[in-house]
Formats: sequence, structure tokens, C-alpha cells
Amino acid sequence: MLDDEPVVLKTRGKPIVNLPYTQECNDVAMMLIQHHKASEYYDRAIDQFAQLYADAGHSARVMALVVHPYIMGAPHRIKYVRNALAHIRGHEGVLFWTGEQILDWYLGQQPR
Repeated sequence: MLDDEPVVLKTRGKPIVNLPYTQECNDVAMMLIQHHKASEYYDRAIDQFAQLYADAGHSARVMALVVHPYIMGAPHRIKYVRNALAHIRGHEGVLFWTGEQILDWYLGQQPR
């Protein structure tokens, strides 16, 4: 698992960029392994976002929300994903990007 910023890792070949990925806001871990109520996903997402948003005052942060349609897309869970996304989207300066978009941005920030 990676923290909240991309990082370049050296390999035997050429370097690779790893993007943040979390188990803390991961529906498999929370719902299927830890057996939390669906509302726990919302609570963790909001708490994680609040900290990362505060930290992003000086440099960008990446927040990964790991969801699988067969888990968080279930009728009794989907509202928690929707509500978390609505809350996050309501903050200035927040972007919703794919991994490829994050990578392109990150590589654009790196000196050649």
C-alpha cells in the first residue's frame, strides 16, 4: 500500500511510478473481511478526505477510494458511496481523475 502521493520506485529495469492505493477505504477489506456496516465506508472516506484536504494546502494529495460494483453497488450500500462523493465534490480544488490522469500530471511535475 502506498501513502497519499505518487512515488517513483527503482526496479532492475527502468523506474516505475506507483500511485496511492489504500486498504483503509477499500470495500473488500471493510465489508467482506472486517464485516463493517455499510455506513463505515462513508465515515472513513470523510475522515480520510478531511485530513488529506488539510494536508493538501502545501502540496497535492491523492485519495484512493477502492470500490467494486458488486460490493458498494449493492442497494443497501450505494447511498454511502454517493454521499461520500457528494461531500468530497463539494470542496474547492478537488479533482476526480483516473490513474492515467494522475500519472500524466505527476510526470509533468517531475524534472527531466
